[in-house]
Amino acid sequence: MSSLHFYLTFDLRSEWHLGTGREGGAYADSLVLKDQHALPVLSGKSIKGLLRQAFHDAIELQWLDGADHHTLTQLFGCEGVHAQAQGALRISSATLSPAEIAYFNANPKDKTHLYLVRHATAIDSHTGAAKEGSLRAMETVVPLVLHAHLELNTTSTEIQQQFAHWLSRVLPLITSVGGKRRRGFGDVIVTVEEQ
Repeated sequence: MSSLHFYLTFDLRSEWHLGTGREGGAYADSLVLKDQHALPVLSGKSIKGLLRQAFHDAIELQWLDGADHHTLTQLFGCEGVHAQAQGALRISSATLSPAEIAYFNANPKDKTHLYLVRHATAIDSHTGAAKEGSLRAMETVVPLVLHAHLELNTTSTEIQQQFAHWLSRVLPLITSVGGKRRRGFGDVIVTVEEQ
């Protein structure tokens, strides 16, 4: 089995929120996902979901020569407990660069500049006033650049030969990440470099 390695860059152009499902008390109702150093991270699972949707859309649009829904299953797997259900792609979480991580670990007080809290409330259409108990606070991450590694492990020579081309074709379909994408959060440009 042969492996191909790629380096993905996520250039986030607007504030973004990838939630944890946890709340932060008085600070915020919804916190963003952070790594063990309290730095922002885009989970590999989320990246895989974005890529799967982009590949699915590209296959539906017939943008990928030689790719079909079986190819999608080979790359991303399917539900099940068997090894073949896992798929051929392994994707790391996207993190800041090693130099940025070192800086923030050496200067922990500066980590606060990576996060903002945005407030929202529901408006009663009859009165024009805020609905009772509807004020919510959401932690967001400022625009920045994150990096992830993608590994392709497959015995299919066609997939090995075509994957780099396919990946470059589908990445422009990923235009946003995280929650509240339809509200202007998480605008992103994703690029790839083969290693």
